[in-house]
Amino acid sequence: MKWREVWGAVLLGTAAPVAGCGLALESADRAAANQGLLLFVGVRASNLVYGLMILASFIAAAGLIFLIPAVIRRIPRKALRLGVGWTAGLAVAAAVPYLGIILIFAFLGAVGIGDDVRITAGDGSSVLISQDGFDGDRVIIYAQHDEYHYKRVRNAPEIAGWPRVKDQDCRLETGEATTLTCGGVALTVDQQTPGT
Repeated sequence: MKWREVWGAVLLGTAAPVAGCGLALESADRAAANQGLLLFVGVRASNLVYGLMILASFIAAAGLIFLIPAVIRRIPRKALRLGVGWTAGLAVAAAVPYLGIILIFAFLGAVGIGDDVRITAGDGSSVLISQDGFDGDRVIIYAQHDEYHYKRVRNAPEIAGWPRVKDQDCRLETGEATTLTCGGVALTVDQQTPGT
């Protein structure tokens, strides 16, 4: 086995567990969504899933770049070797634009289109404020359900628009009622129905 084949196999072997982690996280995210919860592990779990899949794709592509030419060179008959080489080259040329489009959308999913701002109160409880990335007119507040999950409690059009929520001086106060203050607007955060 030559070094190209070894590196190709190692990279493909590395891509598999990265993709497996992404799929496991995606399954946990879907299970949380089925219960009406948002999985948040420092970032939205869905963003992390996209990031892991992009990473696995690049690692696997690098592995195939090392492995495929080395395997094709081992074909003893010249005509067959040329036929397989040209077929592989055409397949790669046809796949690159398609994969490029997929990676663009995966990249947008990984970085997220919008802002997620976590605000923590003095007692350790927190809320997650999500604002869309286009005109900022859609703001949703999620209350902490447990360490990694948040539950949607209300829409907050009062703090939508500009300046964006991440640029406002938001703070969370707990007591008789949980109050979120952003700029000069105070909002009560309670367990309302998600449509409000």
